[in-house]
Amino acid sequence: MMDFLNNIWVALSTPNEVLMKFLSLPMLCIEIPLTLYLLISVFKLTTTKKQSLLYIVITILTGIISTYFLNNPFNVIFNFISSFIIIHFTLKTNLLKTIVATVFPSIVFAIIESLLFNPYITLMNITYNQLTTIPIYKIPLSLIAYAIAFILIFIIRNRNFYINLLDDIDKKSKSLIAFNFIFGLVYIIIEIIITMKYLDILPLGYTFANFVMLLLYFSISLYSISKVIKLSTTTKELESAEEYNKTLRILHDNVRGFKHDFDNIVTTIGGYINTDDMEGLKTYYVQLQKDCEKVNNLYVLNPSSINNPRYL
Repeated sequence: MMDFLNNIWVALSTPNEVLMKFLSLPMLCIEIPLTLYLLISVFKLTTTKKQSLLYIVITILTGIISTYFLNNPFNVIFNFISSFIIIHFTLKTNLLKTIVATVFPSIVFAIIESLLFNPYITLMNITYNQLTTIPIYKIPLSLIAYAIAFILIFIIRNRNFYINLLDDIDKKSKSLIAFNFIFGLVYIIIEIIITMKYLDILPLGYTFANFVMLLLYFSISLYSISKVIKLSTTTKELESAEEYNKTLRILHDNVRGFKHDFDNIVTTIGGYINTDDMEGLKTYYVQLQKDCEKVNNLYVLNPSSINNPRYL
């Protein structure tokens, strides 16, 4: 029994690439539902149980392929491409929302990891290589990162903070937002590579400053998105108000025209009555009836009849 426990301890406390890959599967089973929870909370997605289960299962399968059969940097490229396809077809999101939803979790986890890596290595008195190859060091860090992500998502969900994405904004704004997130992802990848390469010699102050910069970028991006959405919404409201004003002007002109015609009709009828010309009044009334019939026949020109010929 002691030998068995000793073997387990040795496997956990020494570099073990095989065990690290084996442990990546349960880590995926935690990270992928957490990522889905993040997407649903932040982007206010409406998903069925079938969609959620399909997303989780397919993403775990692609994660296994990426972990066990691909090497850097091909596994990273594969992860982003597969994530884009899975989100688009399982969660039924539009193109821009899919791009942002693909990049957004990576930004969140990158910010969390940039905050944790250096303090954790300093506290445990280990190197980055030991962190990535020894399970007993890697597992607690991953669990701490997942716990922080879960707390963050819980706060976002309870504060009702979400990105009201992007369905009604113009194409130019959509392109700008997509480019912003893609640029942010590239920046984060480069920053992580540099940080990991020199993590053993970087002071804690640098880690804190890097975290602050990432957090500022993240906050400014969200703020900019909200302003773009607000500006686009305001522009559409102004366009609708302008069309409404045009309609009001037309209605006003029609009312003035009707008032003028109505005054003429009343004056004409009064003239016939004042002169006691009943025959003329009868003739004029018949003429008015014919004019009213012509106006009533114009109902076929209303939009409902034109768009739906069955009403004709």
